[in-house]
Amino acid sequence: GWYNRLFINFALRRHIFFFVLQSYFPAMLMVMLSWVSFWIDRRAVPARVSLGITTVLTMSTIMTGVSASMPQVSYIKAVDVYLWTSFLFVFLSVIEYAAVNYLTT
Repeated sequence: GWYNRLFINFALRRHIFFFVLQSYFPAMLMVMLSWVSFWIDRRAVPARVSLGITTVLTMSTIMTGVSASMPQVSYIKAVDVYLWTSFLFVFLSVIEYAAVNYLTT
């Protein structure tokens, strides 16, 4: 027989540029900025400490902003893994200076 039907095709797209611009790119820049402390003289304590604290606080601000703009789910998201890994690298750069300062005195 002849059967009428309705055919609907949904094309869903995610605009990834917004997420790259708002979360991934600033986190990458903060990790690279934390590496700048490796080139600062170890005797320049205020410069290294202020750079380390600034990058750690900025990473925590980025993480808070991203989690506030995402829907709350019960599982971990890929952006969470990326941001926590970036935070770990930034934090380890601060710990590296503390270890170098301790071992050289």
